[in-house]
Order: sequence, then C-alpha cells, then structure tokens
Amino acid sequence: MNLKVLKFGGSSIGTAEALRRAAVIVREELPAGGLVVVSALRGTTDSILEACAAAGRGELALALVQTAAIQVRHQTVAEELGLTQAVATAWAPLFTRLDQLLTGMAMLGEATLRGRDGALAVGETLSAHLAARCFGADFHEVREVMKTDARFGKARPQLQAIRAAATPWREAMSAGQLWVTQGFLGMSPEGVTTTLGRGGSDTSATLLGEALGAEEVQIWTDVDGVLTADPSLVREARPIPQMSLSEAEALSAFGAKVLHADSLAPGGRAGFRLVVANTLRPGASRTEILPAPPERPAGAVTSVAYKEGIFLLRFPASAGLEPPMEAARSLEEAGALRFGLIASPAGTLLAVRPETHAAAEVLGTLAALGVTCEPGWAVVALVGEGLRADPVAALRHLAALGHEPVGGLLTGSSTVSIAFLVPESRLGDLIPRLHQRCVDGL
Repeated sequence: MNLKVLKFGGSSIGTAEALRRAAVIVREELPAGGLVVVSALRGTTDSILEACAAAGRGELALALVQTAAIQVRHQTVAEELGLTQAVATAWAPLFTRLDQLLTGMAMLGEATLRGRDGALAVGETLSAHLAARCFGADFHEVREVMKTDARFGKARPQLQAIRAAATPWREAMSAGQLWVTQGFLGMSPEGVTTTLGRGGSDTSATLLGEALGAEEVQIWTDVDGVLTADPSLVREARPIPQMSLSEAEALSAFGAKVLHADSLAPGGRAGFRLVVANTLRPGASRTEILPAPPERPAGAVTSVAYKEGIFLLRFPASAGLEPPMEAARSLEEAGALRFGLIASPAGTLLAVRPETHAAAEVLGTLAALGVTCEPGWAVVALVGEGLRADPVAALRHLAALGHEPVGGLLTGSSTVSIAFLVPESRLGDLIPRLHQRCVDGL
C-alpha cells in the first residue's frame, strides 16, 4: 500500500484561499485516499492561550471576548467557502465547550495545564472539521489513536498503544478512504485530552505515518523545503533537494526552522520518506529527508544554521559539576533550551535559551545568586554528511573564521555537525561568509 500522510500547518490553512490551495494539493497527492493532518487556523492557538491566561486571572469577560473573535474568524472563513451550514452542527458544541472551560478557569482562578490542553483541542478540532468539508473527506478524531501518558502540555506518545489503535485506520486507508484529523492532540490512559508540546502537529503526522505504515509523510508549510541557510541573512540560500535524517536532526537541534526533533524520530524508526514542501508554491523545490544518507563529497557542508538569544552561564572550577547540572535541570524544566554544557578544569560553561517567562525568571534567580549570566550570544552550526567522511574539514572551516570571538565549541554526539558560540552582533556578517565558504565553495 502506497500510503501518504499530508500535514498542513496553521499558515497553510489560515484563510479560505489557503484552504482552497490545500484542497488542490490533497486531490493531486491523495487521489486514492490517505490521511490529512491539520493544525488550528493560523493565530487560533495563540488566541486560545491568551484567553486561558485571562480566565486564569479571573478576567472572564476578556477571555470571552477572545473566544467570540475566534468564533467570528472561523465563521467568516466557512462563509467564504460556502460551508457555514456544513460545519454548524459540529462546531456548536465546540464553541460551547471552550466557553465552559474558560468559565471554570475563572472560577478556580487558575489556568491548569489540563484545562489549557482541553481548550487548545477546540482550535484543532474546529479546523479539522472545516478542512474535512473543504477537502471532500471524512473527519476522524485523532484521540482515538494518539495514546499518550498524562503529562499535560507535553505528553509522551505511547507507541505500542498508538499502533494497536491505528488498525482500523490502516484498514480504511487500504480501502481508499480519505480522512482528515487533528494534529497536536492526544488522549491519556484516563481518557483526558493531552497535547504533545512544541512541534506537536508535525509529530502527530509522523507518528501516524509510522503507525499506519506510510511510505511518505509530507509536511506542507510556507517555504520551499529546507534551505541551506536563513534567506533573511543569505540571499543565495537555496532548497536542499535531499538530506539525511541525521542532517535534519542536527539542523533542528541547532535552531534551524526545520522540523522539530520529536517529529523526526518516527521516520528513523519506520523508514518512510519525509517531505517538506511549500503550500504557496506546490510545484517548487521540495526537500526529501531520507533514512539513508545521500552521497556527499567528503568535507561538504549541507547547511549553516544558527539560533540567537543564547545566555552563557559561567561556573568556576571550584563550584564542581553539581551546580551547573542543577541549573541546567531547573532551566529546562522551566522551558529553556540547552545548547551546550562544557566542563573543563578551568570551570563549566552552560549555554541556554530561555523560551518562557518561567525560564527567564530562573535565569534571574541564578544571577542574583552570583552566577555569571551573559546575554547576547548565538550558536552557529555547520551541518553536513560530508563532515562524517572528513571530520577534519570542520576544523578547517573554523580556522577560516580568523579572529572571530568564538565562545566555545559544541560538538555533541553527532558526527554530521559542529557548532560554536559567537556574539549575536556577528551573525549578519558571519553567516553569509560561512555559507559562501562552506556551502557555495564546495
């Protein structure tokens, strides 16, 4: 069975025009049936989170203003598509459910993670019903299949349970049926809604592809595949036609706007092709992410990635390893991303990026305790299968940096990447220079 799973993000289905474009893609890619996974309409998730925050503060009226705007937005899109009556019956209880959840949060004076997950599920389900009608498909509830633990906000998928629950779905796909389902959502063992956290919709698509035995999972977004660099800094950046799973994982780890690492793991286990394509330009270049690495010249770099907003935490050698390890744990639990932990006889360096207000507060607490916290750094990574064949090439590339103020090397366990820390102020000059030397120059 040549089964495909297509996933459309919020920017790819955010308007009536976008949904019409997606419908054309679905007809062309899935003429014999398959599965489509959709996110909430663009902006809906943020609006629901803002409503939850307001309700948690006891500001129910403000929260209900947000939900009213969400309802108007969805009804406007449905009207433009001529689908108002088609979705009315499915939508009515969802809007009621959202208001009930927010009312409960306001009464408690707290927006719990469990409550937020329930509210976010409304946004995903509204768009899935609309997309199903637009695509001429049947809606099916992802929570029938996506079994997780009860870690609300960032639930862990239960792979064996997902595969077992997907049996009826595999049979339906084999019979040529076309279904639409939600991304991002799961169900705990107790039957309570969960969400998968960052990158959750892409992860939903690849987990379902794994469970269904798909040959290909397509992620439709607003770029022409994975690029050799950030086009806002490198005008010559171009799509990468094929790349290995290891390259994609390294790019994701070091901040490139590619798929989240959690969404890549199912492809490594199941061996399907993972394709990144542009909804706005379906005929443009795509990137295929393959389990087996494509051939690369020895020393070749596929892409230059970076992530700004890095803080460097410096611990003296006298502190030992426990304080930096404890700081790393606290920061990660609060929502920070850790990009490196370097220990040497001279001391320990911790590189993190606070992604949440809670993580920023932890940083402030550490600074108040005397930990040196330096803002204004970035991590830059050279990624390519060619580095596996010629590891010394990475050192040659770094030698070409000359007198750049490098803050530290972050090699990790990957043999297809090398990363280093530089001041954010150097990115505008450094990234184009590295791209010209390492990508265009080979």
